[in-house]
Amino acid sequence: MSPPLSVETLPGYEKDPAFFIQGPLPDLGRMRDEHAKLMETYRQLGIEVRIFEYPESPRSAYGPLKRAVSAAAGFVINGGAIVAREAAPYWRGRSRYVSQYLQSIGVPILYTVHGKGVCEGGAFRRMADDFIVAMLSTDCNRDGLEQVRPVLERAGYHIWTAHSPGPLHEYHPEIVGWIHADMWIAPLDRDLALIYPPWCDYETIRYLRSIDYTLIEADREEQLRVVPCNLQTVESRKVVMIAGAPRTRARLETHGVEVIEVEYAEVLKYGGSIYCTTMQLARDPGPRVFG
Repeated sequence: MSPPLSVETLPGYEKDPAFFIQGPLPDLGRMRDEHAKLMETYRQLGIEVRIFEYPESPRSAYGPLKRAVSAAAGFVINGGAIVAREAAPYWRGRSRYVSQYLQSIGVPILYTVHGKGVCEGGAFRRMADDFIVAMLSTDCNRDGLEQVRPVLERAGYHIWTAHSPGPLHEYHPEIVGWIHADMWIAPLDRDLALIYPPWCDYETIRYLRSIDYTLIEADREEQLRVVPCNLQTVESRKVVMIAGAPRTRARLETHGVEVIEVEYAEVLKYGGSIYCTTMQLARDPGPRVFG
């Protein structure tokens, strides 16, 4: 995990909100407190937490590296890591820092997206040890996905390709879910998932049902406000989720899911939540969907 830095709160972001996709600037102190409490929650659950610190003030190809706190930029699968090629210009250059860190702790790099491929880690949601949902969107084009697909398949994953509803030219509040699959779907068990249907295509819902998934729908008001789908699954039917979504939590608990809440609303202002700020390095074997 990468503790929040001052690059998340630079006043210049408000001067060009179209470029930086800027919402309200978070309070850095509160952001750091919430991030630290999430790390402590993980430790209390028996999860080893490593700290990724940038060797310098992080910079993109065009200036400051906004959203440097998004540790999930490194997508670690069975056997090693896939290094993304970012779509957002203020993220370009982050892959260098991620690659250097992964190599420093002995994580093999299986592939780096390159050329005209665009493929960010958030485009994928690992649903099980053998199943990944990938989404084509502004942040993952066909070239990028096809570069990564054979690596995922050799690692033992079945891949379902979802399709983003938009956007085109204008900014929409829903864009946070249109760019990354990890904002609208979350695994809860081998056959259970939390989903927010307005941010995905219906064919994905149809497919998940065809492989025997039960789908729990996130409450609309809560999803738009605090994005509970961006939770972290600790084990089958046990999750760490942002506080402030009581209706969604009740729906999960009805299906036997234990929900551990963490205050994370200030961190969320930067553009991501619990899952986005956590890079998974190693997990115990979990459920499989296909065998």
